[in-house]
Amino acid sequence: AGIAAYTENQAGGALEALAKMSQPMIRVVRDGKEQSIDTTTVVRGDIVLIETGDVVPADIRLVEATDVKVAEMCLTGEPDDVTKTAKVKKHNAGGGDSEKLTPENMCFSSCSCTSGKGRGIV
Repeated sequence: AGIAAYTENQAGGALEALAKMSQPMIRVVRDGKEQSIDTTTVVRGDIVLIETGDVVPADIRLVEATDVKVAEMCLTGEPDDVTKTAKVKKHNAGGGDSEKLTPENMCFSSCSCTSGKGRGIV
């Protein structure tokens, strides 16, 4: 019983440390106004503003991007940053599924923006 209580206490401390490391606020455009909101209150239709150092709070489709690179290691395990653009690529029917799996205009939740800045819609 004592070991279980100790382990549970240690796990609770780890969760608190992780929560402190997460980015609590993000800039969005909502109702035509730029504002900072808690990342847990981001909803579909918000326009999220990301820049170097931000953690993407939700899956977004970029509508503007300037030299945006995102670390997708938490999703893919790949250590290299991925370049993102606001361009929409035409799907090549004979090109396989790789384009569907790694769209250049999508940034995914929990990934870090390592350079540049952009706007994306949730």
